[in-house]
Amino acid sequence: MLFFQDEIDLNLLPGVLRCWTMQGHQRKVMTPGVNKKRYGFGAVNYVSGQTLHRIEEHKNSAGFCAFVEQFMQTVTQSAEYHGQKIVLVVDNFIIHHSHKTLKFLEKYADQLVLFALPTYSPWLNAIELLWKHLRRRVTHNHLFRTILELVEAVCSFLKTLNKTPSVTLSIIGATE
Repeated sequence: MLFFQDEIDLNLLPGVLRCWTMQGHQRKVMTPGVNKKRYGFGAVNYVSGQTLHRIEEHKNSAGFCAFVEQFMQTVTQSAEYHGQKIVLVVDNFIIHHSHKTLKFLEKYADQLVLFALPTYSPWLNAIELLWKHLRRRVTHNHLFRTILELVEAVCSFLKTLNKTPSVTLSIIGATE
């Protein structure tokens, strides 16, 4: 089983993305004035297109370990899992190989292999394409009044996407 994993920063202040407007008019995106953040941890199955995610208040080793725990519980209880090794492709962010994380990962040493991508190579991580799609559809050019509304919109989008895994596979470039 092959999964690509990464984190995404969710900011209450909206990102502004180019968009079509009528000539002579400028699109305005309101902002709440004060930024708040949450962090998404996610993984996508490169074969089935299914995604898993978790939202945390901090992007740290504890959040990553909590995500891996949830990830392993979900994957090992799925109908697709038959005791095979699970490969989780990660980037070289420090939380993926911190002392705390390595100690935690010993728990799954017989089931899980972390494969670290080369430094500064986001184009090799398939989930980056999913994050880009999510930003275009959900976060950019949209104002959310609260951080909870933003988190709910992101979770709803990912839940809806899981209903059509073929769409996810086309987004991450896993289909021919």
